[in-house]
Amino acid sequence: MEAAVVELQGPSTEALTLQSIERVLAAGHPLLVAWSSGKDSSELANLVLTAAAKLARQGIKTPVVFNHSNTLVENPVIVAHARAEIRKIEAFMRRHGIVGSVNVGSPSLSQSWAVRVIGGRALPPFPDTRRDCSDDWKVKVGERTLRLVMKGLAGKGYADPVVCTGVRLDESAERAAAIRARGERSDRIWSNAEGRLMLSPILEWGIDDIWWYVGMCNAGVIDSYSDFADVMRVYRDGGGTSCAVVSDMAMAKFSKPCSSRFGCWTCTAVAKDKSLVNMIESDEAQYGYLRPLSRLRDFIADTQYDWDRRHFVQRTIKDGYINVSADTYSPAMLRELLRYTLTAQCDSGVEIVTEAMLVAIDARWSLYALNPPFEAIRIWIDVMERGARYYPPELEQPFPKTEVPVLGKIFVGKDWDDEASPMYADGLRHPVWEMFSESCGPGLRTFNNGKVGLDLDEGMEIDDEGASDFMCFMAHEKAAEPITPRTRWIEGYYFYLALGTVCPAKGQSSTVDSLLRRANWRQDVNLHGDRTRDELRARCDVRAPLQADLF
Repeated sequence: MEAAVVELQGPSTEALTLQSIERVLAAGHPLLVAWSSGKDSSELANLVLTAAAKLARQGIKTPVVFNHSNTLVENPVIVAHARAEIRKIEAFMRRHGIVGSVNVGSPSLSQSWAVRVIGGRALPPFPDTRRDCSDDWKVKVGERTLRLVMKGLAGKGYADPVVCTGVRLDESAERAAAIRARGERSDRIWSNAEGRLMLSPILEWGIDDIWWYVGMCNAGVIDSYSDFADVMRVYRDGGGTSCAVVSDMAMAKFSKPCSSRFGCWTCTAVAKDKSLVNMIESDEAQYGYLRPLSRLRDFIADTQYDWDRRHFVQRTIKDGYINVSADTYSPAMLRELLRYTLTAQCDSGVEIVTEAMLVAIDARWSLYALNPPFEAIRIWIDVMERGARYYPPELEQPFPKTEVPVLGKIFVGKDWDDEASPMYADGLRHPVWEMFSESCGPGLRTFNNGKVGLDLDEGMEIDDEGASDFMCFMAHEKAAEPITPRTRWIEGYYFYLALGTVCPAKGQSSTVDSLLRRANWRQDVNLHGDRTRDELRARCDVRAPLQADLF
């Protein structure tokens, strides 16, 4: 059945949009559609599919590719909704003979929320701090997916691919200004600053037009890949009203800094996640499983200024000094977070930390001498297998904003990096491996910085299958090993290297060598693991004035 086009007086917005899309496809340009599963992108998807179906009946089968990003910590309701809608898109394409696919991209393991935050690489995005999560989890993922799709289309006789987005002028004054500055068009192809061909088909659609179109699809007046009942449901429940349209307008002022209505359940760039709370309160039976996630998010947001949860020994050594001031999370807080997160995972049924992520966290703790080797594995066994449960405290109010505590500087000199010094620590070296370098072990090579280390193959950071095998066959044995004063904390990282489960990213061997030497040296001088503020202040060679002394 040919899709219905509902005409108003004169050519309708819908008809003009379909004509614009059809012209691009008929000219042989594959369309790469950015799709999020929200109302705008869902409507755009149906318009593109309607145009592609019409042309397919005429024998014109230019590819249509939908690109979707999953941050791995999306609101679980939206994840389930997106998966269901993807199946409907794929079924529609098969039914109408449309050439195309749906690609889902995700952040790399090292960029994932669990490894970034619980691994101790970075703090969560807070309202008054730099927020690079949207760039790392959405923009870069989308760019990587686009490049792969374009590479796959190259040399197949098509015209240059066109990226199709669902931006609209009436979303905000700031966005409208940016759109006009870029010269975006809905009626023809335009080029962005990078020279990429673009099309913005629904640029002039207003919010009323969007919901009208969704309603017509839901009523069956317009043929569509979905009845969009679930689209309306998530907007209705996320806004806490009985009407999707009213909820959408009400939630506009609560959209995340990344402009998403729903976004990630871990988002601490906002004081409260209104959509998550509204869902839980609207239907406890359906959304009650989200409570553990909401409680964990609130705990992280509310403790932003709890300086006792921060690590004070900074990583950089500059002019022979280490700065001693509040930085990323402390080793104790990282252990706490892992316990709370795994508990929330068990109670909600939502996977947050995979086995590969767990190994990455454990390897990183070891690489930076934050926690003893295999400590993350012990916590996993405690929670996931033995059934222990750990819940974050529910604070009556967030910790008030205060100045970042600065204790001073500790002089460490350059001995840790001087091979002639007795304080020089081992890095990417292993005596047992080197004994067998002529037969089966890795040899040595000189890095660009002049240091010597193991000549390891560079590639994936974590091997998923290797992580699973480790957890199945060796995790309990390694977790049972006693931690003594003679235990080298970097041994966990070495073990994963030897196993082949962890491998430095391409071009990063010299960096890993430096990190391992620094971690070894920190343990030698007792600057590893948990260190109290009083202990560190007493060790400072240059002391910053206490806050009380300033007034």
